Amino acid sequence: MLTRRTPKSPDAVQWDPRKGIAEKSRVDGLDAIVNVAGAPIADRPWTKARRKELWESRVDATAVLGSALASLPTPPRVWVGAGGLGRFGDCGAEVVDDDHAPGTGFLADLSVAWEGAHERAASSLGARWVVLRKGIVLAANGGAFPLMLTPFRFGLGGWLGDGQQYTAWISLRDAARAYVFALSEPALTGGVNATVPDPAQNKEWSRALGRALHRPVLTHAPKWALRGALGELADDLFLASTRAVPRRLLSAGFTFEDVDAESTFRGLLAE
Repeated sequence: MLTRRTPKSPDAVQWDPRKGIAEKSRVDGLDAIVNVAGAPIADRPWTKARRKELWESRVDATAVLGSALASLPTPPRVWVGAGGLGRFGDCGAEVVDDDHAPGTGFLADLSVAWEGAHERAASSLGARWVVLRKGIVLAANGGAFPLMLTPFRFGLGGWLGDGQQYTAWISLRDAARAYVFALSEPALTGGVNATVPDPAQNKEWSRALGRALHRPVLTHAPKWALRGALGELADDLFLASTRAVPRRLLSAGFTFEDVDAESTFRGLLAE
């Protein structure tokens, strides 16, 4: 495992996203690399400084990692990287498969550049590459789900904007399984949508959480309030509609375990 912190286990190797890997010889001969490095995208507004940090932690850091690995005598033969469905922008009700054209805006530009950095890094190694484009990853103890629970538990939870936008999501369990699948499936390559096959509109998705919590969902967060608090982040991340489908994953033989929002929410609550 590569870590930016001082290693606390014999299997960890320190690296610097600006300088590279401290002890490169220790990662020589690895079969594959999984690169999920990147500053959190939704935890604060996108100021100029924050945009720079998001870009450097994804695009620039991926280039540095690729350069370090390319100098090894025996570099990895498979590169699997994290990506984002934000590359597609706001597509309304249109079905968005893996080959859909990119959208516009900061998040789309960042996602496209990040994916390109993955591809270039993998090419420098002569490696097969896969980028898993994810939306919201639902996990019991981290990410978006715990943040969603508080207002819903007080009966104040609701949909975002008009609630008509499609919300792309995947459970943490299926996300982890998709990474393992991408590592082991030689036919899978390129940018891959990693999201449930049938995403719901945000209003119904929010109501599914309300049913799991036995709470009514009768209100919403207005667009003007979200934009006032979060600026462009609100439009690109919370109000944009991405009806993405995982055509390549399904065609390669991947099966999802969590496809129903309400059942998934109940499972996370039980954890």
